[in-house]
Amino acid sequence: MIDCIELTSHRLRIRQFSSGDLAACSDFRRRVFLMDEDAESARRWLNWTIDSYRELAGLRQPPYADYAVERRDTGEFVGEVGIVPTVVPWGALQGDKSDDLLNPEVGLFWGVLPEHRRLGYATEAASALLDFLFARLRLRRVVATTEHNNLASQRVMNKLGMQRRKNPLDAPVWCQVVGVLENEQWRAHNEESPQGQLVT
Repeated sequence: MIDCIELTSHRLRIRQFSSGDLAACSDFRRRVFLMDEDAESARRWLNWTIDSYRELAGLRQPPYADYAVERRDTGEFVGEVGIVPTVVPWGALQGDKSDDLLNPEVGLFWGVLPEHRRLGYATEAASALLDFLFARLRLRRVVATTEHNNLASQRVMNKLGMQRRKNPLDAPVWCQVVGVLENEQWRAHNEESPQGQLVT
């Protein structure tokens, strides 16, 4: 697939994590993902993430991983964006409550440190990664999932042009709202509103 990911948008650079990012990763995971972990746990996660870039590329698999998001002008770390294998109960989302079986999808996620929120960074970083996923990897569809009360993430979904679907099932909690974006929809969305698109 892809050996190394480094993307730039108007204001941001999206890159693979390195061993020098331990402090930023630990701070981000504690403050945004609310993870209660010690320094050794954070180090293990970072090493696993760095190793996964190489191993997934060697297996020619999609680059499922977290990526650092930083400002191009200052190099300041502002958050993360990435893709994960995720599962979605499509039957329930289509109105068939008897079909709650889960189907695998490529899931997009984003997170921004509190002091950098409300500046459009999540939308811009996610947009750059979507350009990569749809143009370079030629994915048919990308999804994002969140909770009912995570209105900020739902606003990002809207800005990306995702169609939102509500899950009538109580669980899984992280899949209460699903944003769905097809490759063709992304191309049409970019023609209408070309904000935050990939530069290089």
